Amino acid sequence: MADRVEREIEEILAKLDGDAPPAKQDGRAPISLASRRKRRPRLALTLPSIHLSPAGLLFAGAGIMLLGLVAASFWSPAIWLSFAGVVVFLGAFVSSFFRAPSAKPQPKGVFWRDRYIEYAPASESAFDRLKKRFRR
Repeated sequence: MADRVEREIEEILAKLDGDAPPAKQDGRAPISLASRRKRRPRLALTLPSIHLSPAGLLFAGAGIMLLGLVAASFWSPAIWLSFAGVVVFLGAFVSSFFRAPSAKPQPKGVFWRDRYIEYAPASESAFDRLKKRFRR
C-alpha cells in the first residue's frame, strides 16, 4: 500500500517537473470566477430579500396584536389590527411545525479517494460531554 502511494506521488512530481505550458500571446489575462460574480448586472430598483422565519413572524404577530390593542383604545376599528396580529401569530406557530429546520448538521468527515475520513473535534468542553451523556 505504501509503495503504491509512493509511486503515485512520484508520478505527480514527475509531471510537475516538466516545463510550464507556454503563455498565450494575445495579452489577455484569465478572468477569475470572483470577478465574474462581482460584475453581475443588477436592477436599479431591487428590493432587499426578506427572509420570513416562524420566529420573526411570531414576534411580528405579537407586535401587531399589541399595537392593535393600544390603537383600539383611541380608535375602535383598530381592534381588527389586533385580530390580524393574532392570525399572523397563529399562522407562524402552525408553520413552525411544518417547516424543516434551517440548521443543517455539519459533516463530521469527508470522502477522499473513496475513503471516508472522520475528523475528531479539536477539544470537547465539559458542557459538551454533559450534553452527550443526557442525549443517550
